[in-house]
Amino acid sequence: MNASTTSFRAIRSTRAFTLIELLIVVTLMGIAASILIPNMRHAVSFETEAAVRRIVSDLSFAQSDAMARQASRRVLFEEGGTGYRLLADPFDPETDVLYDPISDGGSDRYVIDFTTDRRFPNIAIEDVDFDGGNNYITYDVIGGPVNGENASSIGGTFVVSGNGERFEVRVSGFTGRVSVVKLE
Repeated sequence: MNASTTSFRAIRSTRAFTLIELLIVVTLMGIAASILIPNMRHAVSFETEAAVRRIVSDLSFAQSDAMARQASRRVLFEEGGTGYRLLADPFDPETDVLYDPISDGGSDRYVIDFTTDRRFPNIAIEDVDFDGGNNYITYDVIGGPVNGENASSIGGTFVVSGNGERFEVRVSGFTGRVSVVKLE
């Protein structure tokens, strides 16, 4: 009888957790949640920041593609603030859209539309102003920004907004250097 009681206790103790073990697990989960939950509130801002990074990288791509191909390139921002497109000279927004080199085999046109992109559902581009009123920036064959008359650009700015956050993107006139400032 003594042996069966001992084996019953051995089986019973291996199938359950002690109160101390449960308290430790619950405490660790509470600590992890207290660290994670405040950071999750900022997760929606990642969407806006990702859109800004996408735009900045596309501006850099247009500039480097102009130098590599020795042909002018233009980033044309859509009138409604829904996106932009990359164009080749002579810059017709319907026929001169570049092909996106990282799309499926490079067969897609380089048109970014935030209203159809599931990754950026709440993003808008506002207040686009290059060279005193243009909604585009043009890069010449040496990668420098130029205005509509192929004279040196004075640069410009635009604002990317989404989820209660706003970022101003600035493009310098002479070098095309891009900088981003978070607006309050």
